[in-house]
Amino acid sequence: MSSWFFVAPESLDSSPVYLDRENVRHVKALRLKQGDALVLSDGLGRAFYGRLEQLQEDKARVELLGEVKSSPEPNLEVRLFLGITKSDKIDTVVRQCVELGCSQIVPVINERTVVNASAAKWEKKARRWRNIALAAASQSRRSRIPAIAVPHRFQEALLLLEKEELTIVPWEEEKERTLGALLKQYSSPPQATSIVTGPEGGISREEMARLQELSSISTVTLGPRILRAETAPVAVLSVLMGFWGDMA
Repeated sequence: MSSWFFVAPESLDSSPVYLDRENVRHVKALRLKQGDALVLSDGLGRAFYGRLEQLQEDKARVELLGEVKSSPEPNLEVRLFLGITKSDKIDTVVRQCVELGCSQIVPVINERTVVNASAAKWEKKARRWRNIALAAASQSRRSRIPAIAVPHRFQEALLLLEKEELTIVPWEEEKERTLGALLKQYSSPPQATSIVTGPEGGISREEMARLQELSSISTVTLGPRILRAETAPVAVLSVLMGFWGDMA
């Protein structure tokens, strides 16, 4: 299977394409040789087959051979509003959710978020998560790189959620409606779906009350077992892609 690289969108308008230094390092790490096949994507939905024509110390030239017609992108748009967890747990969530096919991740600073950072540090963390998303999209051969927003305060996230058609919120106090039962109520998937999960300790009662004021909110139980904050979003997204996406 051909290795997958992301390049500037305008570079795919003509052939050959000259790779930047970061991609050249990646080419060398993969031990690719002149004549080897690869795929170049603009991260916005377009991807092209290519052939490595020249490899030197700090540059590489790729000849474009034709556009990739079959899209690896899911037919379901899912935005994840992710309560920020401590340590590097969110790194794993970002990586796995990008691999599973989410379209956007909005990190959320909740009432129970234990991580405290300045605006500059939040921006630095967002850049880190974007790099993780880029690597995960390349590894999973996606033609779109999911957008990673700068962390939003809970109140800011509410404003974004007002426009959603369906927002799924796993909640330990929901005892009746399962995720599967909710999805089966729909004869066809909504055009876009959002998932809201909390940090360690979960979403507070005050936050849940604010969420339930929105018409799009549907709380669900994920079963009798309590999932960790970093497990819940991956579990919900996996079920969604199985029911409505391309993993069925």
